[in-house]
Amino acid sequence: MTLGIVIALVAAIAIVFVLQIHLESKFGLREKISGKSNKKPTYFVDEGEDEKKCDICYGKIEEDTIAECSCGRIFHHACAKPTEACPYCGAKCDTMTIREPVRTRCPVCGRFVKGGVCTCGVILPTKDETFLCKCGNRVDMKKPICRKCGAVYESVTMQIYKKQK
Repeated sequence: MTLGIVIALVAAIAIVFVLQIHLESKFGLREKISGKSNKKPTYFVDEGEDEKKCDICYGKIEEDTIAECSCGRIFHHACAKPTEACPYCGAKCDTMTIREPVRTRCPVCGRFVKGGVCTCGVILPTKDETFLCKCGNRVDMKKPICRKCGAVYESVTMQIYKKQK
């Protein structure tokens, strides 16, 4: 008789536990109570200036010093200097901001990323959900196989914790 009561209690607790998990997942009760989301963040990489093209020669900026015009155009400093003025708005080269390009860093290892694949293996897609394969071809995250070189990429979601200041 005591064994029957224990089994009934264990079954009742198991049913309540399963029901609680079902209701929490269906209605997001835990998120509403705690105010925190269980969804893992997705990191997209905005194209760094090192991946953009010079508006004069149309070559990649890469690690070269850039000249930024007040109209928003960026040029290789070496391309802007001989022209002495912005070919788009006419601003003098002396008024342009000369600086190093903003480069994209990997949120996992902190190294500079070239294209969309870090040397540590992390793939960082842009907001259009594509990334550059190591061969230079653009690959869609929905079909992560490079059509040019045949590289197959595995899609894994990971959570990156940032230090609180």
